[in-house]
Amino acid sequence: MPPPHLGERSTHTPRAGSKTFSCRSAFIMVAVFVAVPLSLSRAVATATWQASRHAPRYRVRATASFLSSFPRPSHPLISSMGTRDAKSRPRPTFLVPCGAQNRRPGSVARWGASVATSPDKTLPSNPLRPPSVLNEEGEMAKQYDFAGVEVPLYQWWESRGFFKPIDEAHNPRKKKPFVIPMPPPNVTGYLHMGHAMFVALEDILTRFHRMRGRPTLWLPGTDHAGIATQMLVEKALAVEGIKRQELGREGFVAKVWEWKKEKGGYITQQMRRLGASADWSREKFTLDEDLSKSVVEAFVLLHEAGLIYRGDYLVNWSPSLQTAVSDLEVEYVEVEDGKLFFFKYPVANSDDFLPVATTRPETILGDTAVCVHPEDPRYQHLIGKTVLVPRSGGREIPIIADTYVDRDFGTGALKITPGHDPNDYELGKRHNLPLINIMNRDASINANGGQYQGMDRFECREALWRDMEAEGLALKVEKHAQRLPVSQRGGEVIEPLVSSQWFVKMDGMAAQALEVVRKKELRILPEMFEKVWYNWLENIHDWCISRQLWWGHRIPVWYAEGEEDNRYFVARSEEEALVQARQALGREDVTLRQDEDVLDTWFSSGLWPFATVGWPEGGRVSRP
Repeated sequence: MPPPHLGERSTHTPRAGSKTFSCRSAFIMVAVFVAVPLSLSRAVATATWQASRHAPRYRVRATASFLSSFPRPSHPLISSMGTRDAKSRPRPTFLVPCGAQNRRPGSVARWGASVATSPDKTLPSNPLRPPSVLNEEGEMAKQYDFAGVEVPLYQWWESRGFFKPIDEAHNPRKKKPFVIPMPPPNVTGYLHMGHAMFVALEDILTRFHRMRGRPTLWLPGTDHAGIATQMLVEKALAVEGIKRQELGREGFVAKVWEWKKEKGGYITQQMRRLGASADWSREKFTLDEDLSKSVVEAFVLLHEAGLIYRGDYLVNWSPSLQTAVSDLEVEYVEVEDGKLFFFKYPVANSDDFLPVATTRPETILGDTAVCVHPEDPRYQHLIGKTVLVPRSGGREIPIIADTYVDRDFGTGALKITPGHDPNDYELGKRHNLPLINIMNRDASINANGGQYQGMDRFECREALWRDMEAEGLALKVEKHAQRLPVSQRGGEVIEPLVSSQWFVKMDGMAAQALEVVRKKELRILPEMFEKVWYNWLENIHDWCISRQLWWGHRIPVWYAEGEEDNRYFVARSEEEALVQARQALGREDVTLRQDEDVLDTWFSSGLWPFATVGWPEGGRVSRP
């Protein structure tokens, strides 16, 4: 029979041998000592504290059947009989964890004595009755002191090695290890409620399997968070009037390491305060030497397998950070007061024109075609003809047909700008259209923009539209709700931009990932999130893994001075690359320079589950 709610009078008759105790004792046992994370016990404490103080006459009976409802562990051991003091105050039966250094059942008295002799002088002589909870008369304090109760208790847990996996000698039944590699929080500041939730859930799983006697490892760590960390340090330097370019790469990276050393401990301390029973002796950081070695090894192996390549591709470009960013770092913002611009595309050698609508007039300068639906009767007579690009000096582009066009949107005619729109890029490849890039890395207009060169993209939008109005090419502007891609880090509108980057081929790996879930070899809980898995992987593109940053894992690629950039050498070290270069070029006097870019932080995050436990040493992961 389950226990009654705390604060309610029990009508259950206890069986022989059962223990009876007050609701305040039940709260302490259930919320703190039954291996429930402190992060969850706080909510229980706040809700129950005052009620328990004002209802001392109510009793809660914890029976043997209640205790037996918990898994019976072989490690840690559950032990201890209740005791009574001179006043015969009820005392609860506690679940006492035992680690590698203390595996015998221990009474409450023995537990208190062991803490009293602990070298950590901050620990109370009896953590079961800390001064902030019970006064000398044994009464509960008016206000629960979280730090006074939780900090000493957690320090004691950690000092006794309770969070470390048991060794083979204490696993006679050869139970399989249970391992959770903690998703590493970014080393950029403080945790939020989402972190508290994952810590609580993973702590519950960890403690549950540990109590069942399995060698259990919850491996903690933090992520270097490339873009986010570099931004924070650059802002801090800007306050002092320093730009990273003034420091140079080595000087700036040294500043970031100083910042990490100062700020990085905040996160781990917060996780400790949440009660996370992680093995801190194995704490990792994604830029640790051994993890950096695994990143280089993975890059080399994937390149040798033909899965990593260098090429020009349309990427999400952050003009303020001047780097490519991943899809996960792009947020879409709903804008109700957006604008849809309608204008004329003059048909060459004719007085006719093709009406077109766009939300980005500045990209007209990079158009390489206008597309209509092949079955749209309004424009079928124009397919195959050419139109003149406004304000381009008479440049002609073709009118093509494709079923991709939505006949009901705008005018039913779509301007195609392969260099600045992902959908246009794909359509351009199907029709072998040229690609024109009209923007620099800071989103200003380049030489391909003619008279608008040097203008910011949004200045160009206004100037170009004014000029089109003056020429009679502008038709109207309508209010139009739209979704704008915004950089999660930089905060500005993302610019799709063709750039030379490093990519990972995703088709084959995505197919394997889809198959293992369909065959239930990999389970996703709750199952409804399988749809997200399928949707993401079935529509995936090659992954851009290079970032134009200084903080992170530098790409292990070297170029020979005086040679074309398409002649590069992928290696585990500069020495290995030099050997390759001398053999390939047939000369000894070779000077190498390493690729300036770093890897997307998600590259190292993807290796985290097995790099943290030993890969690539020995080719296999090591047991906890």
